[in-house]
Amino acid sequence: MIFNKMGMMKWIDTPQLSREAWMFICLSIFSAVVLFTCVDLVPRVDNNFFFSNNDPQFQDENKISHLFKRKDSLLIINASGSIRSKDYMEKIQGLSYSLITIPGIVSVKSIAMGPNGLEDAIKGPLWNRLLISKDQQSTNVMVFLNDAFSKTVIPRIERLTHQYSQVNFRLILSGPPYIVEQISRHLLKDLRIFSLLVLIIFAIIVLLIFRSTGILLGAIVSCLSASMLTLMISHMLGIKIGLLTANLATIVFVITLSHIIFLTYNWKYVCSQNDHTHPVEKAMHITFSPSFWSMMTTLLGFMSLLSVPAQPLKELGASGMTGALVAISVAYGIYPAFLRLVEPSISQKNTLDRYQERMENFLEKKKKVTVSVIFILFFMALPGIWKANTDPSLISYFNKNSKLERDITYIDHHGGSSPLILVVKTSSGEKLDTDASYRKLWNLQNSLEQYNQVGSVISLPVMMAEADRSLLASLLSWQTLLNILQGPQFNGIARSFITDDHRQGLFLLRMNESNRHIPRLQVIGKIKRMVQAQGFDLVLIGGIYNLQGHLSKLIASSIIFGLGQLIIIFSLIAWIISRSLRIALAITLSICVIPVIVLGTVGWLGIPLDIISAPACNIALGLGIDSMIHMVRAYRRQKPRNNRDTEAWGKIRHRFWQPVATFTLVMVLGFGIFTFSEFPSTKRFGAAVVFGTLIASMTALFVMPTTAQLGLKRKS
Repeated sequence: MIFNKMGMMKWIDTPQLSREAWMFICLSIFSAVVLFTCVDLVPRVDNNFFFSNNDPQFQDENKISHLFKRKDSLLIINASGSIRSKDYMEKIQGLSYSLITIPGIVSVKSIAMGPNGLEDAIKGPLWNRLLISKDQQSTNVMVFLNDAFSKTVIPRIERLTHQYSQVNFRLILSGPPYIVEQISRHLLKDLRIFSLLVLIIFAIIVLLIFRSTGILLGAIVSCLSASMLTLMISHMLGIKIGLLTANLATIVFVITLSHIIFLTYNWKYVCSQNDHTHPVEKAMHITFSPSFWSMMTTLLGFMSLLSVPAQPLKELGASGMTGALVAISVAYGIYPAFLRLVEPSISQKNTLDRYQERMENFLEKKKKVTVSVIFILFFMALPGIWKANTDPSLISYFNKNSKLERDITYIDHHGGSSPLILVVKTSSGEKLDTDASYRKLWNLQNSLEQYNQVGSVISLPVMMAEADRSLLASLLSWQTLLNILQGPQFNGIARSFITDDHRQGLFLLRMNESNRHIPRLQVIGKIKRMVQAQGFDLVLIGGIYNLQGHLSKLIASSIIFGLGQLIIIFSLIAWIISRSLRIALAITLSICVIPVIVLGTVGWLGIPLDIISAPACNIALGLGIDSMIHMVRAYRRQKPRNNRDTEAWGKIRHRFWQPVATFTLVMVLGFGIFTFSEFPSTKRFGAAVVFGTLIASMTALFVMPTTAQLGLKRKS
């Protein structure tokens, strides 16, 4: 027994558990033990997490690795201080030699390990570009990593830099391996903290709404079981916890809860009709058909992601399909065992019900205003879709003005932070070991360095110019010097920039991210034209910058074309369910409203739409179509009893106000927790789901029924 603020008693039903309920609780506990024992729940994000090995973009990466001795997987340590002092040089030397002893580090280059001191590095064509910042107020320590060990190496590097850092010797870390590791840590932190908070909030809301520990326990056991089973099955399918699947447990939890809320409210409806003979079975009979079609729309939504080459989207698609099937199986297989224990009297109204009724009455009176506001938002948001930033920089994954963001931005301004690899050959087909080719390569080098999107460029002519500084090398021909640098006495350094047949050369660019205002692929397109203008053909393109560019293109296409395909499929399902072209068109129009308003608002506000926050729109769309399917199925049962269509839809809206409003409340408070994350992508994901959920609920309750009656009103 608990008391509300007015001192009125409110009873909470606490039923005796049956053997069936105890069995499901034990199975849930067993699943938890298996999950935490056998499944790796740490989000895995590596340098090549964007695409699978079979995709064309990643195949180009492999081709480049076969052609050249690559050293582009690097971590940059920027050291600021009095760079000309003896103390500074001693610290750089100590740091460099300490780094090289760490297993997994292939090589280290710094002013103390490579050139003959600071002045030699400043004068050297290669070392100046590699080690000296543009303002000459700091130098870089370039740490080349073995990808297989980067996950374990980075923490050791962090401890070492912390040990060496002082007031007059400030060390900053950057580079793709480090950035990716930070993203992984943020995901893990959010997974641990917010998953627990969301569970607590969902539990409190369910308890307040239904006032039954039986319903609460059944909902928690069912939702947790569905989430755990999905994670275990995904693990068996070889799908690891990654960028998007880190939120999989929460998504499946919500999908399962959707079935449970509609089932519970239909049970309350059956009980309110004074029909207490097998009310759970009757509620299941009423609810299962729309739940099945809701599951189908969710399943098809995730299935559409399987055709997208981006690995995170593929993994979300496969695991989401599994979750959709598991959710409905658990909701109708486990939850009814707990619902049968609840006394029908608990279905009576409580204080929260009365608050919901007041809100319903208010919005019902303002129904036309609500519909008008939604359509105004729709037309205002429509142009914003084309402004959506689906290609944000890696820096946008971190809080603005945070230490991490400032550090990465500093390095980005002084040499670039994201690698882009170009493999070129002459348009005429001649080899690159001639004096004429050397001059053409230098012209391309200078052209690339003048482009403001490029931070720094390392290439064959730069390396050769560095080698040519020695007196002995200056006496040798270009071809002879190149052959020597390809030999074992120089560790085959030239093989990092030219193929064995001397027909293809590599340019390693470090691209600027903080001042980029156009998509990466547009930047790459301009670089292609620059390459062609200098008499070269671009053979291969690689690097994380290129992979991210293609990923952003896939995100945009999956949002625009993927949602378009889903809307067509959902329209077909709506026609099958309603058996009415008019209602199917009303549903189609209504579900179009949801993604347009969400994406358009995101575009107008300039909010980055990265791969983590992008699926939020699909979740909101799923809520909208689920509610509409349940309402249409009920409308088909209600219509024969009412001659007037307006009256029938009014009763349907009244009946489904509470389940839709309840689920909206659960989603808003649950996903609203994500907005308090320190990880901007998680914050954007939560905010987009909350906003989309509010739009979806109002669209399902008011826009769909209103548009479904337009044709009839004209006839009358």
